[in-house]
Amino acid sequence: MHLLYHHLDLEPFEAPGGNGWKPGGSGIPLGVLADVQVYAANADPRFQGKGHSPFCSHTRERGIVASDDLLTVADLVSGKDFDWCSKCSGYAIRRLTDAQLAHYRAAHRLHDIAQQLDPSRGGYDPDRPNRLAEQLRALENWNPGGEDRYSEDSRRWRRMVRELLARGHSANLDNS
Repeated sequence: MHLLYHHLDLEPFEAPGGNGWKPGGSGIPLGVLADVQVYAANADPRFQGKGHSPFCSHTRERGIVASDDLLTVADLVSGKDFDWCSKCSGYAIRRLTDAQLAHYRAAHRLHDIAQQLDPSRGGYDPDRPNRLAEQLRALENWNPGGEDRYSEDSRRWRRMVRELLARGHSANLDNS
């Protein structure tokens, strides 16, 4: 089994809003990432303390054992408060397929555009909405994980792109 030692940046998939420490995500659908397997020792801090990757020195780098917790990426985004080790990030994931990696990268591009069109960030650039609109049109027909074009995730993806296009168009009109 091939595992990644690095954690995923799941901010694009988290709910918008955030708190004082984190700005919040964009609520992008997980799509094919939802069922990616996540391995952790001590995932539930109520019972066992901090969660660790099976390769963390705190677990004596013992690898995966039967008592490890098997989670999914959907579990990580669920909003549950995990208490992960700061050294190892708390978990290891199964290596992503090409489709999963493509979706992860596309979601990060979409999240980055959403952040750039956020009026609270300031720093107006008159050319930004035009450049971003071009990138958004390229992402508009992205089909998360090759799913049915009419699936809830696909419809949500296209709706988000249309909303960002409208926001960029509005910003361009408001500042011209």
